[in-house]
Amino acid sequence: MLDLLKIEYKKIIPFTTFWVIFGLFFIFTPIVFYGAGQIKIEGFPIDFATMYNFPNVWNNVTYIASWFNLLIGMLLVILVCNEFSFKTFRQHVIDGQNKADFIVSKVLLMTSFAFFCTLYLFVIGALFGFISGSDAGLFLKDINYLLIYFVQSLGYMTVGLIIAIIIRSSAMSIITFLCSILVESIIRAFVPSPIDQYFPMKIISNLTPFPTPNGIMVNQMGPTAPETISLATTVIVAVVYILIFWGISYFILTKKDIK
Repeated sequence: MLDLLKIEYKKIIPFTTFWVIFGLFFIFTPIVFYGAGQIKIEGFPIDFATMYNFPNVWNNVTYIASWFNLLIGMLLVILVCNEFSFKTFRQHVIDGQNKADFIVSKVLLMTSFAFFCTLYLFVIGALFGFISGSDAGLFLKDINYLLIYFVQSLGYMTVGLIIAIIIRSSAMSIITFLCSILVESIIRAFVPSPIDQYFPMKIISNLTPFPTPNGIMVNQMGPTAPETISLATTVIVAVVYILIFWGISYFILTKKDIK
């Protein structure tokens, strides 16, 4: 399996788009996070800089980073579509790889992307937390938000994977990927509330917290929103969706011709 991952990185390391997209993530995530904490509103009795403190920092930094998950998802779409556009997938099959190897290699690649992004957020959160002078004893409290972010990042990339395998055109796949949230939102408008919470993009996007007026990021599925499903349930459902989408991706790949 590690050999498959090594092959993937040999293909993408010379790819400029790979470095550009990850560069945007690595550069702008801390910049935006820092900027959010510097907000000052005349007469507003909240110090937004407290978002850097432990344990709030884990909640907040994952929310900021979640907006860049679309970029990582787009990167996965481009990489998968390139396999078909440049006949790389076909050549791998001719050389002896099977279609399951293709899915496994992409799953390993997505997992490695999600891991590196999560590790980077850990570094950012730790630096901001310690520099802000917050209580180091709270360092590990709420650090589980990093794991939740990992699942969310994997979820967005998984959606990109299945779209790319179905469409196989980079431009159309990216458009479909970006429009998937909007299209699902329109569909959910006609679905009863208890059901619409379980739509895949809704579940994936709900994994990370969002800002509240007091300047602290809190989980939107917490005790103040009893009408929504719990965060733990959301994580479980998201993981189930990810596994199902991997299976569907393999099924579609086996049914489509090698081109």
